[in-house]
Amino acid sequence: MATAKKPAKKGPIKKAAKRSAMAPDLARRVAAAAESAGSERLTAVEHAADRLGRYLREHRNTLKSVTPLLIAGSEKAPQLTLESDLSFRVRSIDERKRSSMDRASTAEVVELWAAADLYDRLEAALRRAAGLSSRPTGAIIAGLGVAGDHGAKV
Repeated sequence: MATAKKPAKKGPIKKAAKRSAMAPDLARRVAAAAESAGSERLTAVEHAADRLGRYLREHRNTLKSVTPLLIAGSEKAPQLTLESDLSFRVRSIDERKRSSMDRASTAEVVELWAAADLYDRLEAALRRAAGLSSRPTGAIIAGLGVAGDHGAKV
């Protein structure tokens, strides 16, 4: 009595065949492009963290007067806050689903939030603290114009 063979799984085999079908020269160039992208990402985070640090130093006295400043989340469930020592606290959840606010470096903050979004949130939080209305999202685009109360006096 003859037994039928089970068909082989094709998923992993197809992927391996696809990888091996790439010419070695092209594979090296793709790997180099991947390494370059990783390096650019690290450079972008480093530059964004430096700029954020510079911003915090330039506005230290003003920021200290309104801290703790809720940047993301709500009063009941803050996600990101700026503390009086100008450090950040970020909400994290551990493997047991317990939530805590942990200190985060400027590099960690700019890695978690895109720089434009982070500064938009900072602007909104500071406008709330100053009693100003919020500016529509995307009101400032690459210096092309400002919507809202440009030059508002506080």
